[in-house]
Amino acid sequence: MPPSAPGPGAPEPILDPMLRVLRERHPEVDIVVLPQHAPAPVAPVLDAGDRDELAAAADRALDDLLERIAAATRGTVARDAGWHTDELGQSWYECVAVVEGLGEGDNIVLLRSTGHALVGLGWQARPVPGDRPRLAARRRGGLEASATVRPTALVVVLRTSRVRAAEGAAR
Repeated sequence: MPPSAPGPGAPEPILDPMLRVLRERHPEVDIVVLPQHAPAPVAPVLDAGDRDELAAAADRALDDLLERIAAATRGTVARDAGWHTDELGQSWYECVAVVEGLGEGDNIVLLRSTGHALVGLGWQARPVPGDRPRLAARRRGGLEASATVRPTALVVVLRTSRVRAAEGAAR
């Protein structure tokens, strides 16, 4: 069967000389050139002050969330935060709150309250399918949140978008 020809008015799909030679030597082979993926977005470069502002905004967002769910919280809250860097030199700030010491079933109630609180604060939240109840949320400005249950705890993680540290701003 001869290779399919391009339709009328269609541009010649093989503009690369190497592929043209391949087509001439092997006319029985159909060559399909797939579109290139868009390059990954370039992370903005932030100086130390801008990185501090970004981290403070994430911490405030977590404070607001914890304040909203305080009525449903019957455990102790442990917090942690810090910058993380990947192999490409991009970094993000992550703040974590773990509500521990919850009674049986209280973790699910608190997860639901967390979802409602996120929506009330302007986040787009949705449940994540799987074997353990959890949710994911996004907010304009690049903040992402996730919440998942443990047997007697709830873990909430807020993460900023990826950025690059300006020269001398890395910590």
